[in-house]
Amino acid sequence: MIDEHYYIEPDWYLGNQKRYDSYDRKQPHVYLGEYASWGNSMKNAISEAAYLTGIERNGDVVEMASYAPLLAKKDHTQWKTDLIFFDNTEIIPTPNYYVQKLFMRNSGDYYYDKVINFQKADTTIAASCVYDSKTKDIIIKMVNAGKSKKEMSINLKKFRDIIPTATLTVLEGPLEAANNYEAIEVREPEPQDFQVNDTFDYVTPPMSLSVIRIKTKT
Repeated sequence: MIDEHYYIEPDWYLGNQKRYDSYDRKQPHVYLGEYASWGNSMKNAISEAAYLTGIERNGDVVEMASYAPLLAKKDHTQWKTDLIFFDNTEIIPTPNYYVQKLFMRNSGDYYYDKVINFQKADTTIAASCVYDSKTKDIIIKMVNAGKSKKEMSINLKKFRDIIPTATLTVLEGPLEAANNYEAIEVREPEPQDFQVNDTFDYVTPPMSLSVIRIKTKT
């Protein structure tokens, strides 16, 4: 595999969501060994979430991905981008960490195209649909890195025996919201009940990652 590293501004991640779509499948696959968007605000975290939907879509090529360094001790850091900051008494998870955790806990082994419809030309929005064959769950991720609400349409007719009561987890916050030793502006989101049908619309909040987890009977 090729080991790729890149640390770039958030807008690059939004504009390069299709980076691996046309990758030559006969060439060595990719391990994205280090990446981050140079910052720990909601804008950084949500731009990374949008990019991760593209990595998820191309899981046959990008076999592994790992973020910038995980841990950073206060006053002993080499740069401004890490996932968890700490001192001798406190642990400060970043919004970026919550994005990574949501993707990690809601991964699948099959990707489904043409389930979520949205304006593809708008690079501030992104989505993916995967299926977890172990739990038999359909997992929908929708990202809105814009300043206004955006609607997406979901069509689940290709799946069988959907259970209408699903769970919805939404990470959202103001553009520059961040967590630090002075204030915690972004809290870890909790799942809540959410009703689904074979087809339904969902309005994504601005600056958000929404995860809908849908159980099936078979």
